[in-house]
Amino acid sequence: MGSQQLLLVVVGVIIVGLMIYAGYNISMDYMENANRDQVISRLYDLGLLAQQHFKKDVTQGGGSGSYIGWAIPSQFQNTQSGFFSEAVRTDRVELSGDGNVAGRNGRTNIRVTARVNKDGIKITIIN
Repeated sequence: MGSQQLLLVVVGVIIVGLMIYAGYNISMDYMENANRDQVISRLYDLGLLAQQHFKKDVTQGGGSGSYIGWAIPSQFQNTQSGFFSEAVRTDRVELSGDGNVAGRNGRTNIRVTARVNKDGIKITIIN
């Protein structure tokens, strides 16, 4: 009877260990996807701000058909979801968002880019 109980304890410990491992992987996957979604959402919001600048007249503080003069507002450059930067050109804005959770490759943080122009916003997931 003692060996059967020992076997049950060992099997129980193995099962609990596998459950903890699976739970850890599920939670890390959730954190990665949630952070990526936050970065994408923030980039989309920033893209809309850039398009508003593009469409507004100079007298209203806009660019009158140009993105020159637009910059990410300082409160949106470094947030809980990540760090955001821009490269402004006359006809487009290149936005970059770096999350604070390791991405798909498991080594570097999440990275998403967005290209904003008069035709819309194109989001590209890098990691």
